[in-house]
Order: sequence, then structure tokens, then C-alpha cells
Amino acid sequence: VTVDGILLTKSGTMTGGTSGGMEARSKQWDDKKIEGLKKKKEQFESELEELGSIREMQLKESEASGRISGLEKKIQYAEIEMRSIEDKLSNLKKEKQNIDEEIHRISPEIQKLKNAIDKRGTEINRLEKRMNEIVDRIYKDFSRSVGVANIREYEENQLKDAQNNAEERLSLSSQLSKLKYQLEYEQNRDMDSRIKELESSLCALENDLKQVQKRESEAKLSAEKAIGEINRWQDEVQEWKSKSEECEKDMQEWKKRASAATTSISKLNRQINSKETQIEQLIAQKQEIVENCELEHISLPIISEPMETDDSSIPGPVLDFSELNRTYLQDKRPSEREKLETEFKQKIDSLIAEIDRTAPNLKALDQYEALKERERAVTEEFEAARKEEKEKADLFNSVKQKRYELFMDAFNHISNNIDKIYKQLTRSNTHPLGGTAYLNLENEDDPFLHGIKFTAMPPTKRFRDMEQLSGGEKTVAALALLFSIHSFRPSPFFILDEVDAALDNLNVAKVAGFIRSKSCEGARNNQDTTDGGNAFQSIVISLKDSFYDKAEALVGVYRDSERGCSRTLTFDLTKYRES
Repeated sequence: VTVDGILLTKSGTMTGGTSGGMEARSKQWDDKKIEGLKKKKEQFESELEELGSIREMQLKESEASGRISGLEKKIQYAEIEMRSIEDKLSNLKKEKQNIDEEIHRISPEIQKLKNAIDKRGTEINRLEKRMNEIVDRIYKDFSRSVGVANIREYEENQLKDAQNNAEERLSLSSQLSKLKYQLEYEQNRDMDSRIKELESSLCALENDLKQVQKRESEAKLSAEKAIGEINRWQDEVQEWKSKSEECEKDMQEWKKRASAATTSISKLNRQINSKETQIEQLIAQKQEIVENCELEHISLPIISEPMETDDSSIPGPVLDFSELNRTYLQDKRPSEREKLETEFKQKIDSLIAEIDRTAPNLKALDQYEALKERERAVTEEFEAARKEEKEKADLFNSVKQKRYELFMDAFNHISNNIDKIYKQLTRSNTHPLGGTAYLNLENEDDPFLHGIKFTAMPPTKRFRDMEQLSGGEKTVAALALLFSIHSFRPSPFFILDEVDAALDNLNVAKVAGFIRSKSCEGARNNQDTTDGGNAFQSIVISLKDSFYDKAEALVGVYRDSERGCSRTLTFDLTKYRES
């Protein structure tokens, strides 16, 4: 099968493939189209990078869903508020209509009264004018002597002068008393002791400043030393890493050398074995020649001292063919014999040179084994450390998952009950639905990295942050959160210390009624209530009678001045409870 998909059989037939091959297929696409597709690919990749990872998209989706749920609750509350506003608006329209009708009915009477008032006013002005004329005739001589037009002008001037004199007298007396007090204060004040105190405090502050500066310098030095130590350890770590890498490289190189040496040694051993077989063949040939000579009664010259010759390594008697009779040497021509000798010497010299050139390291195998043992120990240690790290990571992940599950169980229970309890605490005849409260996680995937958003909307109030609520509204929201947390892992007993301090009488009655319903129910049968949260017994410390009159018993604490201690009084209210 070729690259183009053509199938060639043994018979020579050819099937498959496409007409024109790769060249024809390459011309199917235009360069402009390819460039356009590449640009689209880059555009899609950039858009994918801008969108971010799946994790970020999930976080954004969770945040958006939380916001949407909050906005939906806000919309519900706004609709309720809008209906109440529409009811108020209709009532106000009715009141306006009634007022307009009343105005139309009263307007004629008002006009009559205005006319009567105007008439009486003109009569009064006429009488006052006549009275002034009479008074002016009586005090005409006095006014002329004083230099005024009439007695009224004189009275006004006298009144102004008297008021001015009284104001000046009052201001002067206040300034005089202020100067007297200031003089007495300056005379009685001890300036020297004050100056000494300020100087001593200044010295103390200077000493404190020096100590702080000294501590700061010591902290800087210690921080610099720590940074130096960290850098040194990092350098050592890098050095050990480089050494380990070099050791790895050396191990690989020694492995290569050892493998090359083993191959060369095996090759030389094969060559030596082949030469030994050749030598054995030559010895056998020599032995055969000696036996033939003995059969033919040919005496061969033997060297008496074979140690002095080059052929001492050959076993058996050493022969000197130069002493042989010429008639026996005619069978072997000198030229052929010399040729064989030269070839044999060349082969021996080449083998010796090859052995000298390789110069194998006989300790390479031992070094290789030591390095291999060291590598095995390091590998075992690394595997053990990795196994331990995996176990610790699994244990950590299991503990983390268990912590997340426990937290989410508590959070889901509390978030489901807090709205019910808050509605109970804020419900009234005018607002039977009560308020709204809910909890939101800022990060649902890992709630321990961020906080929890607590939102409470009292009746007839729009959505606001918790900081913008009043003290009483914050107290009611905090009590709702406290009771909802208590409903998850209920304790049988509660002590509340003046939780009604910031509440008005209406909210005090609501909180007292809620606590009484839970406490009495918990004291009798210790069973869960139907509205969320478990029953409990409670002791409430309060100074408001509208709160503690809902209790079953009162404990009063007072001071016994005769004994110099506190004493208590108890009072059972169950005898006086309404049936």
C-alpha cells in the first residue's frame, strides 16, 4: 500500500488511490482560503484564551447564579413593597379627594370670614389712628421739648437705648467673670510640675523610639541573615542538583563504555579462539609431518635448547628445517614459505596492535556494578518518598473533603432555617410575611478561601448592606443567625445577656415571645419545633419588664449593705400565668 492509498498486488494490478496524487489534492485549496482559515483559527484561539479555563467559567457562573438568586429575592421584596406603596397611594388619593371636598365646602365660609376680618381691620386702623391723634395732642408740648415728632418715637428710642445698655452690661459682666476665673486658674496652676511631667513623658517616648528603631534594625539584620541563609541553601540545592545530573551523565557514559568494552572483549575472545584453533590445526599438521617422517625414516634436526628460539610456545620438539636435506626441501619453495611467514607475522602484529589500542579497563565492570547498586538504592529511596508523599497527599485530600462536607452540611442547614427564624422574629399584624434573610457563599468551590455574605431585609425596608441597618435591626438579624446556628447542633441550655438593649418595645415583645415559645417547649418535651430550630432552656439577663414578664420564674440580685454582699430573690410566675 503506497502513501497515496494505492494497493499493488503480486499480479501487477493496482487499485484505489486518487487521480493526480498529492499534487492534485494540494491544488484543491486556495492560498487565500488557507490564510483566511488560519486567521479564523487564531481568532478562535484568542477568544478561547479570553474566555479562560473551565474552572474560571464555573466560578463566574456560580457568582452569577448567587447574584441572580439575590436579585430575585430583591425583586420579590420590591414587588411586596410596591403593592404596599400602591395601597398607601390609593388611601392617600382617597384622603386627598376628601380634603378637596372639604375645602370646596369650607371655602365660602372662609371667604365670609376674610371679608369680616378685613372690615374689622379697617375699623381697628381707624380707631388706632384716632387714638394716636389724641395722644399726640396730649404730649405735644413734651415731644417738642424733647425733639421728637411724637411720643411713640420717644418711647421706641428709649426702649432701644435701654436694651443696648442691658446687653453691654451683660457682656462686660461675663467678660469680667471670665477674666477672674482665668486669673484664679493661672494663679493656682502648677506649671513647673506640668513641664516636668511633659519632659519625662518626652524622654520616655524618645527611649521607646530608640528601642523600636533598635528592634527594627535587629529585625532587618535577622531578615537579611535569613535571606542569605535561604539563598545559600538554594545555591547548595542547585549545586547538588547539578552534581546529581553530572553523576547521571557519568553513569550513562560508564554504562556506554562498559557495554563497548564488553563487546570489544567478546570480539577479542572470539579472535583469540579462532587463532588458537589455527594454532591447533598447525600443530596437528606438524605432528602429521613428524609421523610421516618417522614412517619414511627421515631424521629431522631438533634444537637442543628451545628456550632460545621464537617457537618456544609451541608444544613438542622444536625442529630446525634449515638443517634438513635439500632433497626434502624442494617440495616447498622458499618464496611461498616466506610469503606464508610474512602473512602470519602481519596477522600477529595486527592483533597485538588492536589489543594495545583498545586497552580495556578491567575495573569498568566493578565500577558499573557499584554505580548500579547506588542507582538502585537512590531509586528505592525515591520510590519510598514518592509513596509516602502520595499517602500524605491522599490523607490530606480526604481530610479536606471531609472538612468541606461537614461545613456544607452545617451551612445548608443554617441557610435553610435562617429565613424561617427571621420571619418569626419580624412577623406582625401589619406585616404577616415578616422580613427576609439569607446566606451566600462568596466561593462555593472552596468556601474556606472567602467569606459568607449575610443579608437581612426587615419589613418595609429595601435591600441594604448590614452596616446600614439600625442597631435594633442588626440585633434581630444576629439573633436569627444565632438561633439558626443553634438548630444545627443544638445545646440544651442558653444564657442571653441583655440582648434586648438596642431593641424597641415592639421588637422586645417579638424576641421574648420567640424565646418563650422555644424555651417552654424545650423545657417540657425537648422536641424539635415545626418552624426550624430545636427547643432549649434559657436564662435571660434583662432590665426590661416587657421582656422578663414572659418568663416562668424571676431571679433578682440586690446588694445587702448590712452584710456587704449580694443576695438573690426568686419569684415563680407560673402561678400567675394566664391559662
